[in-house]
Amino acid sequence: MATDILKLFTSLGLTPTESKIYLASLSLGPDSVQEIAKRAKLSRTACYAAVEALQRRGLMSAFERGKKKFFAAEEPENALAQFRGYVKQMEQQIDVLQRALPEVKMMAGGERPSVRFYEGAEALQALFSDVSRSGSKFMYEVSNYDDIYESLDPAALKEARQLLDPRKTQMRILYAGEPRSPRPEVAYGRLPDDAGEFHGDIWIYGNRVALVTFVGRIVVVIVENKALSDTARALYETAWQAVHASENRPVAK
Repeated sequence: MATDILKLFTSLGLTPTESKIYLASLSLGPDSVQEIAKRAKLSRTACYAAVEALQRRGLMSAFERGKKKFFAAEEPENALAQFRGYVKQMEQQIDVLQRALPEVKMMAGGERPSVRFYEGAEALQALFSDVSRSGSKFMYEVSNYDDIYESLDPAALKEARQLLDPRKTQMRILYAGEPRSPRPEVAYGRLPDDAGEFHGDIWIYGNRVALVTFVGRIVVVIVENKALSDTARALYETAWQAVHASENRPVAK
């Protein structure tokens, strides 16, 4: 199969116009811009611009014979050397960009939220695993215990909980409903009865906020964004303080 030379040169960094001009000049030998443009089937204006660009790349040269100016494409071997040099230079610049990537990322206007969605039996495992992987030392939860115990398989819940090490992640839970088998390593706060009815969980950990519903099919949505998690954590802290103040007992730390 014959090689598409025009496409090849374009893929090596030349514009389609530059590629056409180079190949037209190569086939003509030294000639005027008018003739090169005619062979390439391009306007003289486009040809002049492309010739200047190719000269800057070292792929074309110019000389005068009498009062006439001629342009010539460099030999293909020279073009190959030029392309190799260009690729090497690009690789060096990519290495520089790699090292400067943290600085470049700091220039971004605000953090873009990352959103992940899980559904079904694997959603609970995914949520507990994400808390563990986040390395967060604290996890705050708002939960409806009645929904959890009525909707989840106790064995599946126990298995998922084993993914979290309470020695590494301290947990606070604001809850509605009736807890069963409270865990001694977890700090609890009961929501007042007039807090309103809700059927879902909110988890706050690291720079993430997870929204969970256990009613029907399990659905987990994890939003990763520091500004949002900081806001949710501030609201949680306010609710936590209020709950414990109403119970007239010290707030758990």
